[in-house]
Amino acid sequence: MQSGAIVITGAAGGMGVAIARELADTGELVLADLRETELDRAQRLLGSSLVSAQTVVCDVTVEGDVARLASVVAELGGLRTLVHTAGVSPKMAPGRRVLDVDLVGTARVLEALLPHAGSGSTAVCIGSIAGYADVAPEVEPLLDDPLRPDFLDLVETALTEPLDGATGYVLAKRGVMRACERLSGVWAERGGRIVSIAPGLIDTDMGRIEMQGDELIALMIATTPLKRPGHAPLPGSPDDIAGLVGFLCSERASFITGCDIRIDGGLMGNGRHLGSSG
Repeated sequence: MQSGAIVITGAAGGMGVAIARELADTGELVLADLRETELDRAQRLLGSSLVSAQTVVCDVTVEGDVARLASVVAELGGLRTLVHTAGVSPKMAPGRRVLDVDLVGTARVLEALLPHAGSGSTAVCIGSIAGYADVAPEVEPLLDDPLRPDFLDLVETALTEPLDGATGYVLAKRGVMRACERLSGVWAERGGRIVSIAPGLIDTDMGRIEMQGDELIALMIATTPLKRPGHAPLPGSPDDIAGLVGFLCSERASFITGCDIRIDGGLMGNGRHLGSSG
C-alpha cells in the first residue's frame, strides 16, 4: 500500500461509495461529504471492505471546510489520490448554486489539495457528458477563473439566457473539463496527474431524481446503445465509474493526464450519428 491520503468527496453518494470500495486497499481513505449522518451510513455500507478510513464533513463551497479537509490530508502525509464526486444536479438546486458547488467548489478543492500532491498522485474529477453541450463563446473563457469573487455575477451577465439549473450544470461541467486540461502542467510539476470523467446516465439517487418525468432523459436512455440486464432504470452503474477510477489511479494509466474520458455506454457517439447512412 502506498503512502498518502485517498480523498473521496461526495463519498456518501452512490458513486462515492462504489469508488471507496474500489480504492479501499490502496491507502488511507478520507471520506468527505456535506452530510455527517450519510457519511456514517456510507461507512456502514462499506463495512469490512475498508482497510482504514476517516470521515470529514465538508461543504466544498465553504473555504473553512475545504481547508480543514486539506489539513487532514497533510496530517496523513500528503495526497495520494483525489476523486472529486461532490456535486448537485439541475433539479436539485438553482443555477447559481449548481455552478457554485459543481465548478467553484471543484476549483476550491483542487487549489487546496494541490500543495499536498506528490510524485505518483492522481486527481480525478467527475464531470458529465453535459459538459460537451454548446457553450456561448463569450461565456466559456469565464469558466477558467471560477475563484474570482465576482465569478457568478460575470457569468450571469454574459449569458443570453437565464442561469437555471440546467444551464448552470452544463457550464459547471464544461468548466471542470477545462480545469483538468489547464491544470495538467502544474500537477505534472509535482509529479501528479489530473483527469476528468464524463459519465452518461448512471443509476444513482441523483440520476433517478433527474429522470423523473423528463422526456429528454427517456430519449437518452433509448439512444444509449449498450443495454445490460439488471442495469435499470438507468443504463450505467456506479461500479462502472469506480472501475474506470481504479484504472486511472493506477500505474497502468501513468501517461494519461489533462483530458476528459467519456463513460456513457456509447450515448454521445450513437447520438451524433443517428439518421446517418452507412
